[in-house]
Amino acid sequence: MEQPIMIRTINDYLAVIEVTGDDASKFLQGQLTNDVNLLNETNSQLSAHLNNKGRIIANFIIFSNQANQYYLALPKGLEEALIKRLKMFVLRSKVTIALSNQTITLCDKPEQIKPSYNLGDNYLVLTEAIDESSITENDWHNLLVNANLPFIYPNSSEKIIPQQINFELMGGVNFKKGCYTGQEIVARTHYLGKVKRRLVKFTSKNKPEIGEIITSPLIDNQEIGFVIDFYQNNDNLYTGLASIQLTYIEETQINSQAIKCTNIIENEQPN
Repeated sequence: MEQPIMIRTINDYLAVIEVTGDDASKFLQGQLTNDVNLLNETNSQLSAHLNNKGRIIANFIIFSNQANQYYLALPKGLEEALIKRLKMFVLRSKVTIALSNQTITLCDKPEQIKPSYNLGDNYLVLTEAIDESSITENDWHNLLVNANLPFIYPNSSEKIIPQQINFELMGGVNFKKGCYTGQEIVARTHYLGKVKRRLVKFTSKNKPEIGEIITSPLIDNQEIGFVIDFYQNNDNLYTGLASIQLTYIEETQINSQAIKCTNIIENEQPN
């Protein structure tokens, strides 16, 4: 007998912004790091909106059921700021930007409900409102960390460019799509410079906080990065993602307590 599909809602942790209108595609194409023209009713994509310095204001997963109808799923706490920011660029465009009542669910069999986004052994799915069980906050962050998916939260907004969380390596940046807000910095880094900060995985005995500063004794405890995300594992240790300078990856600490960091990009060595 075929096993039932397990569905759990994620709307406790993700908000959904709806962008619609005759000019929605053109509008988002000029504001986001990815190419929305590559979206269709069977896929999804990572993308981000940047400030003028190329730093990520918010990143999200985009779903699109039809032309000029887009849904941006992002961590709760940034939705109002992102809506306000995007509306600054609407001008005379025929675009409507608002919170959506769509539901984001975690599903183990996505082929029956589309579009979806792969997250480890599960899939995030955009669907109509349903009454299903949710998952714990710790389990949700466990999924994100182990999938190396670095969501930006209010405490980390406008601090780093996409490459400093490996965002371009996971398909969140399209370098062929043309101009968008903050594009010049991202493109210059891609074509001319080596990225000093990268996304790494860390373990800590003490509970960190998202956005908390990471330092290194190798340079008199100066800042080398900060915490992106974390969860508590079964050993009562904390496992998380951080953006740090790879040069100092061997000796890192949070609040004067040593942590262990591991580079998650194969074959990339510190400068």
